[in-house]
Amino acid sequence: MTRISRSNLAICFLLASFDPALHAATRTAASCNSVDVQATLIAAQAGDIVVIPAGNCTWTVQVAWAAPANVTLHGAGSTSIVGGNDQTVISDGYASNAAILSITTNASGTFRMYGITFRGGAAGTGHDKWDGIVSIFGNSSQIRVDHSHFDSTSYSPALTSGLLEFQGCTAGVVDKNIFDNPVNSVNNSLRLYNGGTCNNDALGMGDQSWTQPTGFGTANFVFVEDNVFNSGAGNDCTKGGRYVWRHNTMNMTAPAPSVQTHPTGGGARERGCRAMEIYSNMAIAQSGNYINAFFWISSGTALVWDNTFLSSPAGGGTGYRSVISGHEMRYDTSTYTQIATPNGWGYCSNHQTGTGSAWDQNTAMGYPCIDQPGRGIGQLLVNDFPSVQNNSTGTIAWPNQALEPVYEWMSHYSPVPSNPSGIWSEGESGLVVANRDYYLGTTDSGTPITFDGTSGVGSGLSSARPSTCTPKVAYWSTDTATLYQCSSTNTWSLYYKPYTYPHPLTQGTGGSQPNAPTNLQLTVQ
Repeated sequence: MTRISRSNLAICFLLASFDPALHAATRTAASCNSVDVQATLIAAQAGDIVVIPAGNCTWTVQVAWAAPANVTLHGAGSTSIVGGNDQTVISDGYASNAAILSITTNASGTFRMYGITFRGGAAGTGHDKWDGIVSIFGNSSQIRVDHSHFDSTSYSPALTSGLLEFQGCTAGVVDKNIFDNPVNSVNNSLRLYNGGTCNNDALGMGDQSWTQPTGFGTANFVFVEDNVFNSGAGNDCTKGGRYVWRHNTMNMTAPAPSVQTHPTGGGARERGCRAMEIYSNMAIAQSGNYINAFFWISSGTALVWDNTFLSSPAGGGTGYRSVISGHEMRYDTSTYTQIATPNGWGYCSNHQTGTGSAWDQNTAMGYPCIDQPGRGIGQLLVNDFPSVQNNSTGTIAWPNQALEPVYEWMSHYSPVPSNPSGIWSEGESGLVVANRDYYLGTTDSGTPITFDGTSGVGSGLSSARPSTCTPKVAYWSTDTATLYQCSSTNTWSLYYKPYTYPHPLTQGTGGSQPNAPTNLQLTVQ
């Protein structure tokens, strides 16, 4: 029982009168038809709940919504079943490359979407959906998408596509969903382009994201947790995006990497993915599939730990060729052709053209290349080609990026029978190097390394951490769930503690206004 004085009661009434939760409405669309849903969304106000009723509807036009603050959009799907159980089903019959549902979130509040199934339909030949069936824009850091089903297997004819895309400057959690892609496709389940406009980046290419601290262990990421992924690539990431990939089950087929990044130089002016945490996932290569990589990294820095990989002799050796495949993709033309400065990024090193790029620290040998794996915070770049420049120098110049290595440890891994496999594979020799750009804590046989503080990543009790260490090596204390980095010779510093799991937005109603207090008793004084 809570006692409230007369003066405090007056304050409570005043606050309640301004509480948007108390004025929220539940608005139910007349049907799941796009016209009815669009009309209901347009009428929604801050704090409202919008319901799309059960049914099967095909949308042939885009539904777009500038969502007010603190709103919820949901279908009839269950919040007790991963994927929601397909009660409200929206099929994509929109003859366009654009998403059928485009949502712009409000920076001042929460947004939640749950209980809806989105499926491919008859969108027509040539209308590839790389921007996803659903696109989420804006600047909200409190987004939750949960208990929904995203399915690209039913497009007729088949399309290459994404399923759920984040753009703008967005963060939050994607949890308890099912993502289905065609077997052996390269379709992306999630497109994490969520750093493009952060810190008032008007160009929207992620430049500001590369000037900010990495923020491992903070909420400043899109958290992807407790989902099921079937085939395709689990994600793509560019425009300075940041994501945490944890506690997911991945039933994957070749050829796509299960988790990946997109590099600077892979999409015209766009900067590459900025930072990733990938841990406690179950990665299952489906029978007969020998998959090149679980995690393909071509940009930024990452922490990869406590993931489980299942291998079997099925199909001549089912499993992953490498846990991590490291790449600097401006090395040559094997994937992307680079345009010389000032109209493009140019090649990193002299391997392709005989001359390097001024965007890299060493124009002859390249290393370090701009935004390459193991690099982090640096100076701001501004403008578009051909006027891009380092804002600190006013010229085309290396942005002085900090060395922020990739760390791997505690992989639950065994070699693939009858096929070569290991923890790390290197795509371009000499540009991404062990115990400089990346540090490993697991051997190719799947056992922890022998750690003495001079190389790699150790793990064990805090009491077992060596007293001496070489700068940049790391140690995971199993009893405190903390990663320490050797910040200078023989000096250990706290580097990382994982963010709260489950994500706070998954608790209760996922970020809506708190309930009013109950069992109050007035005491007059």
